[in-house]
Amino acid sequence: MRLKPVSDRLKNVLLLSFAILVCLYVAEFLHGFYLTKSILHFPLPPNSEQQHITADYSVSYRYNNYSLRGRDYMPFSTYDAVFLGDSFFFGAGVKEGKTFTDLLQNQGFHVLNASEIATNPIDYFHKLRILQSHHLKAKRIVIGLCMGNDFQDIGDKKIAGALNYTYRPEFLRYDGINFLKLERLRYQIRKKWFQFNDWIDHLGSESPYIETIVAHDFELRKKFYADWIQFFADNRKNIMKSMAGHDQKLFTDIHMTEDAYLQMIQINNDSLDNTLAILNAVNEFAKPTHVYVMLIPSPHYAFGFRSTKYEDFLIRLIRGLNPSITVIDLHGLTTGEMHYPHDGHWNEKGHQFVADIIVRHVLPHH
Repeated sequence: MRLKPVSDRLKNVLLLSFAILVCLYVAEFLHGFYLTKSILHFPLPPNSEQQHITADYSVSYRYNNYSLRGRDYMPFSTYDAVFLGDSFFFGAGVKEGKTFTDLLQNQGFHVLNASEIATNPIDYFHKLRILQSHHLKAKRIVIGLCMGNDFQDIGDKKIAGALNYTYRPEFLRYDGINFLKLERLRYQIRKKWFQFNDWIDHLGSESPYIETIVAHDFELRKKFYADWIQFFADNRKNIMKSMAGHDQKLFTDIHMTEDAYLQMIQINNDSLDNTLAILNAVNEFAKPTHVYVMLIPSPHYAFGFRSTKYEDFLIRLIRGLNPSITVIDLHGLTTGEMHYPHDGHWNEKGHQFVADIIVRHVLPHH
């Protein structure tokens, strides 16, 4: 059999290589339609505004240059405190000017609120690292740990890789050089590789499936709606109706057993261990900035629910935190009148109370 000349074989190799390269960059381009750089888990346009209407309230949220609620983020500016949390710290249901961070700013404190609705400690850690890559300077980091839902969906996860991930400088930048490096495609391949390894590890095993948490180089794009519920629910009418809260019971009418409550909030040995690992990692990466953890009781607790097992987990949580972390425990301090009756978030009275607590215990030497 006669072999092709070397020049023909080289030409075929070059053509194949070129075709593969074109396919890779087409894939990188197409990924841009649904992947984006964002500090938020649920990306919003910078400097946008949304309405949030439920059975309890009708309010507007205004977002800054980093799509966070509040005044613009100022790199290199030294903040008196940076707040990382979920909907409680975000100020769900509370008007502009009435959230605890607004109240602190009105008193002359230079603060940044990097909180987001429907997130948990692994997201708080991620936001801290992104802000650090964008020249964050802060005297204090305050984490709002919501005991009612921050333990959910974390106990059955592998988190070590995400906690040790190396964040590049200017993490949110994506330009021509990043395109040439195929960053979006490489991120997707990395995610799929971890998912494949998790599947292999679980294959033939009787133990529960354990997912590896991958640090989000990119987030999924969401269609923007000026209605926050419509945005969050992706315009799914059944979910929107539920989130509006008109069919929800009042918290004073909700009764459950101790075990049902712990199962609902998903606090157990595994979720406690992973949450402690995340909070202690925040403390390590924040150095030399001092870290505070504010323990936010669930509305059930504020409205009178008590559990011996829950109290035991609370004690273990406090003991498991690094001794250099300052704990601010709101259990027994917040009351039902500080919460909205249907969705349970802090109302204006609750935010005023928390602002006073922070002034006394976090920002006493302004």
